[in-house]
Amino acid sequence: MARTLRAVSKTAGAIGDYLAENATAIKSFAEYIAPGEIDSADKLRPGEGAIVREGLSKIAAFRDDDGTLYKRSAACTHVGCHVHWNSLERCWDCSCHGSHFAIDGTALNGPAVSPLARLG
Repeated sequence: MARTLRAVSKTAGAIGDYLAENATAIKSFAEYIAPGEIDSADKLRPGEGAIVREGLSKIAAFRDDDGTLYKRSAACTHVGCHVHWNSLERCWDCSCHGSHFAIDGTALNGPAVSPLARLG
């Protein structure tokens, strides 16, 4: 009986460790069903970036200082977690593994090596 309880305890502990270690990735993948940060990329002022939902897709949208709008997939090209706008460094950051992308989606720091996917 004691042996069974120890085995159950180890299994429960392992599940807890797994969930704690993967909470960031789980949270990021849950973002696929969450709404965008703003309703429309049209609301972005020059120098601003945000995540926008367009239908079933999440879009990483940035409007540069001259008004040009950049729209890329919000899915990191490493394992698909969602990126977030970093207003201090003016880049897109992936919280899962630390990749960084330029405003035009170019990969700046790995582990991602491919740019964010272009849209329409």
